[in-house]
Amino acid sequence: MTKEEPSLRDEIKKLNENFSEVVKKKEAKSFFFPFKARLSKKKVSDGYASVCYINENRGVNFMRVPIKEGAIMINGVPHIATTEYMLNYKNKPLLIVPSWNVEPFSPSKNLNEAEKENKLNLGYKLILNTLKSEQIQQKKTISGMTIFIIIIVIIIGLYAASKGGYLG
Repeated sequence: MTKEEPSLRDEIKKLNENFSEVVKKKEAKSFFFPFKARLSKKKVSDGYASVCYINENRGVNFMRVPIKEGAIMINGVPHIATTEYMLNYKNKPLLIVPSWNVEPFSPSKNLNEAEKENKLNLGYKLILNTLKSEQIQQKKTISGMTIFIIIIVIIIGLYAASKGGYLG
């Protein structure tokens, strides 16, 4: 008794099943804000902000830093921290600060630059949703000709029933 080797087709099926199982197991992980940068309500009321600090080597550090007189100090370098540069993460202040610039990322300035360079996508979702909702969709209705044919068939059927049989 020799053991038969599985065919190439069987091997491919087995590999596909294993691959689909692996793909199902991997799910997208949600972003968890680092603990050292999280803010409590007390810290927010004391004037702290979470900071995403971008280094020259494109590495990112998260930290919480006190805001004093509209500025924050990171590694001995002052950075601007006014409301123009503030973002919100779960209703708590967040700043994105590059290490090479004293001015943090500004959403309003970035929006203005995008407007100047015609790179905006602000209205596209609204326009697409409006177009989809107003799109003319053909309803499966019974046309007048179909109704006419059905009425003729019923009349012929009633006539045939009253005469006692089929027309033939």
